[in-house]
Amino acid sequence: MAKLTIRADLCTGCLNCQTVCALLHAGRQDRSASAIRVELEIFSGLNSITFCRQCEKPECLKACPVNAIFKDKNTWAWKINCDICVKCGSCVAACPFGAMFSSGAEKPPFKCDLCGGKPACAEACVFNAITFEEDHE
Repeated sequence: MAKLTIRADLCTGCLNCQTVCALLHAGRQDRSASAIRVELEIFSGLNSITFCRQCEKPECLKACPVNAIFKDKNTWAWKINCDICVKCGSCVAACPFGAMFSSGAEKPPFKCDLCGGKPACAEACVFNAITFEEDHE
């Protein structure tokens, strides 16, 4: 199993993770297009980071009425089959971490797909607040 590990205490709020995610997946520098979100806490510096935990038994999977969510056999990331997704938003509402995002009624929801096994957000995080760990069981 592979997953992102987040250490919010190391996050400086540079937003490199969000920028590279949005650029890679949407081709634009738009925070709302990123599958990782940093909420800046200016006064305390304790930023919060919303990200997909690649749950063992994800609520988004259970909520999908058309079985559009599947596990990628190469990366072990939960992904959305956009060809069969009906854009109902059930998965977005079901995620207990708020890590499934909507980009409007016309488009399917999106979430972290671990960038094919090399998460760009982890590579962009020079402060090691985001790391990628692979467990080869």
